[in-house]
Amino acid sequence: MSSNQSTPTFTGQCHCGLIKYTSSSPPQNLTYCYCITCRRLSGSPFIAWADIPASSLAIPNDTNTDTLKTLTSDIAERTICGECGSSITMKYGFDETNIGIAAGAMDEGSLKGEVMKVTGHIFVEQKPSWYEIPEDGVKRWERFSDGFEEKLDMWRR
Repeated sequence: MSSNQSTPTFTGQCHCGLIKYTSSSPPQNLTYCYCITCRRLSGSPFIAWADIPASSLAIPNDTNTDTLKTLTSDIAERTICGECGSSITMKYGFDETNIGIAAGAMDEGSLKGEVMKVTGHIFVEQKPSWYEIPEDGVKRWERFSDGFEEKLDMWRR
């Protein structure tokens, strides 16, 4: 994440405001993830991830990055605010060019351009039984979206 940025397309921050960020690119996809990790980190039935080019994400110089904590798994790296626990980003190891931003941390009204609409639901097999996904006409996958597992398998080799 860089600290030099052109005019932001949107801004965001964690709950306590210690971690702030900007993006020079609009989100490309908005995916609702129902995996158990996202559910436990968010305390909700899913996290909405907005994908952007990693190079467009910037953390301003006046942000205290000492509170930015990294959580890693065998396939991804997530960042959260170490003070308030807000999810900030998720980046898969095989894809250095894109990063997911926790859409709930985006500053409402800061997005310049078209308002995002959900583009997919992933890990619906791990959705809590008490939650029903609304009929929105958007593609749903039991696990990862089309082509994702093939990319992951190639990266693991």
